[in-house]
Amino acid sequence: MYQPHKFQDFILAFGLTCIGAALAWFLSGGLPFIGIDDAAITRSYAENVANGAGYVYNVGGEKVEGSTAFLWMSILTVAYSLTPTPEFLIIGLCALFALGAVYITLRLVRALTDWLDVPTGPALWTMALFLMASPGYFMWSVWTMMELALWSMMVIWLVFLLAKRVEDDFGPGNGLGLVLAAALMPLVRPEGILVAVGLICLSFLLSLRSWRVLGLSVLAAGGSFVAVTFFRLSYFGQPFPNTFYAKVSSDRLQGLADGMKYLFDFLLRSPFTDILVMIWLGLTFWALFEARHSRPGTRALIVAAAAIFGLLMTYAALGGDHFVLWRFYQPVAPLLPIALALLVALGAGMPSTTLGAAKVAGAVAALGIMLIGWGQYYQSRFDIRKEYVLVEQGLDFGAFLNEVEPRPSIGVGPAGGIALAYDGHIYDLLGLNWVEMAHANPVKIGMRNHASFDKPTFWKHQPDVLAAFNRACTKDQGLAFWSHADSAFDGLYSDADFRAAYVPVAFRNTTQCWPSFARHEWLAKATPSDAILVYDWADVIKLD
Repeated sequence: MYQPHKFQDFILAFGLTCIGAALAWFLSGGLPFIGIDDAAITRSYAENVANGAGYVYNVGGEKVEGSTAFLWMSILTVAYSLTPTPEFLIIGLCALFALGAVYITLRLVRALTDWLDVPTGPALWTMALFLMASPGYFMWSVWTMMELALWSMMVIWLVFLLAKRVEDDFGPGNGLGLVLAAALMPLVRPEGILVAVGLICLSFLLSLRSWRVLGLSVLAAGGSFVAVTFFRLSYFGQPFPNTFYAKVSSDRLQGLADGMKYLFDFLLRSPFTDILVMIWLGLTFWALFEARHSRPGTRALIVAAAAIFGLLMTYAALGGDHFVLWRFYQPVAPLLPIALALLVALGAGMPSTTLGAAKVAGAVAALGIMLIGWGQYYQSRFDIRKEYVLVEQGLDFGAFLNEVEPRPSIGVGPAGGIALAYDGHIYDLLGLNWVEMAHANPVKIGMRNHASFDKPTFWKHQPDVLAAFNRACTKDQGLAFWSHADSAFDGLYSDADFRAAYVPVAFRNTTQCWPSFARHEWLAKATPSDAILVYDWADVIKLD
């Protein structure tokens, strides 16, 4: 019944994606077309692979998988093989996948209203309202250059295909699409195997007669996971991406505690999320009760609810994240308003004697919802822009260091933008792109998902320069600043050994200045230049 409306749904999805992306860009004050620092890491791997250097962070260095999304890195490798400057192409791909996620969501909503026999129009417009009120989703999906849009689209596509399967409302291509979606899930993100197998097994319990297709889908997901794991073992020598070992603590209780804080922060601070989740809980209990009577639409609702709650708990179990606007939970953002949209559709289908007043109240509520969503995003604009500034700082400092002789090895915190620009050896002190550092201490204490720094490993290698390019010099381009807490580097800057081995320096050109710390041995070999200013430790000011 809902097939003839594909074109209308696509047009609506296209408009929502364009509006959402434009709002995300405008409300943040304009975002540069360079992505965020983590995306720059993936781009650096893709560039190295495309140029024949292999899956490495440093050209000529160790093989390391510092990019979690295998399929996205592969797609970017193709982009870099086509052009050395694929930034606009990557953003276009992100927008295309975001469009796919929104479009499939609208198709799912239309199917649910058909199965449940409620009006479709009010449900779709409710979805449109909440998507327009969610610029954070489009910021993460379109502008960051991360794999989030691809991951979101794949999760929602799998949910949609399984919903049609359990409702016995599938076409001839559903089985092939389901097998393909299941096979791709573990390639997009490692947790894709858990999401795919979990949802497929639940669907089997809801629709036993689909055991052949669902069984093949499980085999496809498992085969894909085994294949990528075999590749990782043979190429990198470890079964998971290096980011897993750098971020996830072996202290599971600590990780779960951090993850639950992350989850509750999302529920309580993301606009309307607590309300939407509560509506989903209520709708899930209703669907479980009604599914016993084989009411159409209820089994599909159970699958969608399992996807939402499953992903919420998966990332809580993994310890959460530190990025602005709850990056891990953004992929399910299009699914969250569905329960409310169905309630609105149900209410719209009932007779009303105060239709005019209801329309006015609805218009006021819609305006309020959008203003609240936009306001929360606007308040976060400085934290959003910081993610992009890190890339700009890394690109500028890397280009500068390429002209310094002798070219130093450098230790860094932000490891993305600098990798795209600097041709020397880079030590990722947070371990994401350095196997030894990631495995040095399995228990992670400190900054969430960035707590792998290990002092003995640092002293074993002693990079020539510890780059603090994300800090600032004073107005007269003099003293170097850094955080007094120094939590990411375990108080390294305050250690007596560090102060004996390293000296504060400021690298500068005519317009920029970058505070850093350099080893005496490298400074003795460096070409004397006004571009490198050396200071005493007594001259350095620590920020509180």
